[in-house]
Amino acid sequence: MSDRQTTLAAPFTVASVGLHTGRMCRATVRPAPADAGIAFLRDGARIRAAVECVADTRRCTCLRAGDVSVSTVEHVLSALAGCGVDNAEIVVDGPELPILDGSAAEWVAAIRTVGRRTLGAAPRVRQPDHAVAVNRGESWLVAVPDREFRVTVATDYAHPMLGPQAEEVAVTPEAYAEQIAPARTFGFIEEVEALLQSGLALGGALDNALIVYPDRFSDALRVPNECLRHKMLDLIGDLTLAGGRIRAHIIAVKPGHLANVALAAALVEHS
Repeated sequence: MSDRQTTLAAPFTVASVGLHTGRMCRATVRPAPADAGIAFLRDGARIRAAVECVADTRRCTCLRAGDVSVSTVEHVLSALAGCGVDNAEIVVDGPELPILDGSAAEWVAAIRTVGRRTLGAAPRVRQPDHAVAVNRGESWLVAVPDREFRVTVATDYAHPMLGPQAEEVAVTPEAYAEQIAPARTFGFIEEVEALLQSGLALGGALDNALIVYPDRFSDALRVPNECLRHKMLDLIGDLTLAGGRIRAHIIAVKPGHLANVALAAALVEHS
């Protein structure tokens, strides 16, 4: 990782349906100056990728500034963090980010295509001064000071296809692209009807989500423990809301957006 802040070398645009709205949406990710951080621009509003802008964490992470909100931000934030991009503006033409293929792989491919540019300022670092922990429901997350960004995630869905699982990854651009970015959004077949009735997952399809059946997956897994690795992907995206590069070992048991954001807030407070 660069010892200076970075941004994109050029803008890029992606488009697809939104996972929850089912509407076509477009996002243009463009360079930003040093110390700008990451922000979303929609309908004349600038919505910072920051814990104080979080409006909702049910099924996705939603940010708000005034009356304007943007949801399902976690995948692009995860890709930017995983690729080592500190500053960017994301112009969105609707209420939700494109879901693309349900993973961060297409975001990473676009970032790699345009490349990064080094800026003059030193990066802002979020390294806790002591171990900090948060608990939300069944989610338990701990951040331990470290010289690098490492993530250990453990899950247990008590499901025939998903028993207890655990993985640890040192988050470098190479490891992120190979081991985390390909992991898709997933859901259990039993949940699909309930999600649709609640007005969620209207854009969900077999080309942008992995469905878990009692005896099989809807598609071949892209990476080992793909469902767990998608939780890791979301966690990295949500921790971007702390507003700096993470230097900590994050240990997460059954992570979810609510707890992820709580840990991001704890990193802001204790670093």
